[in-house]
Amino acid sequence: MVHEMEREHSLSNVVCFAMGLIPWICRTTNYGSRVRNYGGKQINICAVTPSQKFDKLNKILLEDLSWNPMGMGKFVQACSFLSLTLSVDNQIIHPSRCFGLWKKYGGKWVSADQVPYFYREFDDTSTEILTNIDNDYSAVRAAVRKYFPDRPFTYMLSYLDLERLTHESKHPSIKSSFRNSSQLGLVKTPTIEAEDGTRVLDTQCRFFTDDIPYGLLLAKWVAEQLEVNTPHLNEVIMWAQKLRGEHWLNDDYTIDMKFCTKHKHHSGLPPTYGINKVDEILD
Repeated sequence: MVHEMEREHSLSNVVCFAMGLIPWICRTTNYGSRVRNYGGKQINICAVTPSQKFDKLNKILLEDLSWNPMGMGKFVQACSFLSLTLSVDNQIIHPSRCFGLWKKYGGKWVSADQVPYFYREFDDTSTEILTNIDNDYSAVRAAVRKYFPDRPFTYMLSYLDLERLTHESKHPSIKSSFRNSSQLGLVKTPTIEAEDGTRVLDTQCRFFTDDIPYGLLLAKWVAEQLEVNTPHLNEVIMWAQKLRGEHWLNDDYTIDMKFCTKHKHHSGLPPTYGINKVDEILD
C-alpha cells in the first residue's frame, strides 16, 4: 500500500514500518482522555523498510511506545514484513474463535450474560480450529522458507512460539494461554442484539471486515502462489463469506481475484496494489 502511494505521489523519503503485535492491551476508561493498560509484551517485533532505518526509528519512536514508559517490550527487527503477515496472531485468532463459537452455539445466545468471554472461556472447539489454522500456516511458512532460503525469518512463528517469545510464558497449550491471560480476560465476544432480543455474533465487526480480507486471504494468496493446500483456512473463509454475502473464494477454494480486487479497499491482496508474483512481496 505504501509503495503504491510512493509511486502515485512521487515520494522518495518514506520510512514504512509495521508491528506484528500491539505493544500492550488497553481498554477505554474515559473516551478520549484515559485508558487502562492491562500489560505489555516482553519483546515487540517490527519490520521496517528501508531496513537500515530500524535503529533510528527505534530511537525516535519505538522505545517510547513501551520500553521507556514501562521498562519492558524492547523492539527487535524482523527481516521482512512477511514474517509479520504469516505469524499466527490476531488475524488468525479472531476468526478461529468466532467460527468456534458459531459451531458450538450457532452464534446465538438468549441474553448478553450468556455470551462466553472471548478469551477467558476459550474452549476445546475453538482451540481445535485455531490449531488447524496454525497448521495450515505452518505449511505456508515452510514453503516460504524454502522459496526464500537466504532469509532467516527468525520471527515468523506459530501461535505458541510467538506467545512464548513475546510474553516469556510457559503455557502448555493454546487454550491455557488464553484462559489464563491476565491481559485478555475482560475482552467480550462481539455481538449485537437481534430483532427477537437475542444476542448474535456481530459479522460487521473488524474480526470479519479486517481479519478475513486483510489477514487470512493474504496467507491464502501466498499458499496459492506456492501451491500449498490449506483445507482449514478454506473452511473458515468459506464460512465467513457465506455469513457476510461475500465471495472471497470460489467453489473450488481458489481466490476469486475479480471479486477480491474489484476496488482498492475490498481486500489487502498484493495484486490490488500491483504485486502479482510471490517474488515481489518481501520488501
